[in-house]
Amino acid sequence: MGTWLITGCSGGLGEGIARAALEHGENVAVTARNPEKAQELVRPYSDHGIALRLDLNDRDSMKKAVTKACGTFGGIDVLVNNAGHGYRAAVEESEPERIRELFDTNFFAPAELMNTVLPVMRRQKKGLIVNVTSIGAVRGALGNGYYSAAKAALELLTDALAKETEHLGIRTMLVEPGAMRTNFFGEALAGSERKIADYDVLAPKYRKENMEDRHDQAVDPARGGRVIVETVLSGKLPSRLLLGSEAAKAAEAVMKSRLEEICQWMEVSRQADFQ
Repeated sequence: MGTWLITGCSGGLGEGIARAALEHGENVAVTARNPEKAQELVRPYSDHGIALRLDLNDRDSMKKAVTKACGTFGGIDVLVNNAGHGYRAAVEESEPERIRELFDTNFFAPAELMNTVLPVMRRQKKGLIVNVTSIGAVRGALGNGYYSAAKAALELLTDALAKETEHLGIRTMLVEPGAMRTNFFGEALAGSERKIADYDVLAPKYRKENMEDRHDQAVDPARGGRVIVETVLSGKLPSRLLLGSEAAKAAEAVMKSRLEEICQWMEVSRQADFQ
């Protein structure tokens, strides 16, 4: 039995991961900004689940959640950085204060939570950090530039961490979901109030007020949560787990295109070497 600390469990994928881990009998610290929602989730599993407040904009709440999880279960074996939100705006339309908040929530806070948990895992000489990013980290999407950038930053940080902690028994796994049937496209999705007329022709493709959530996204957050938990428990971990067939197809297309371009320009690249 292992101990999990999971962020963003009030709904969506975080709830799916937490429920799957609890059903497998794992010890789980279920966290959310509103701990009452987390409490509803753990109530049937009170012998191995606790509900904790954790707000990514409140660093003190992160430290308290880690301390409480360790005090209750004796350590943390799996940290899942799942909480986050999107922001729809063209790069030039994006508002500086919104950009900073977006990076705080999607990059700096998960990074700080990792640094809070790493000493625990180093003492244990084992652990796993699962960072949920997005297919947007693989391909920058129109009107989604800063969100994609924040998630891509978390991916590269995770890649570096994997190299730094492998000898310590600490592993990492990135999860790259495609579009999920959650409230991600609802109230949780922020949008810019700044509008530039030159981008109006693209507005139907990215501006929040022009988006209609038809709840027809391919990925089921409950099934996605089970896939993540069962992959972790199997012990056979990919460095990147694409979640959903659409995400897998999109990533395949991007990687194929990049490889073709590298090969096409290889001779030009070599011209920069000393002769």
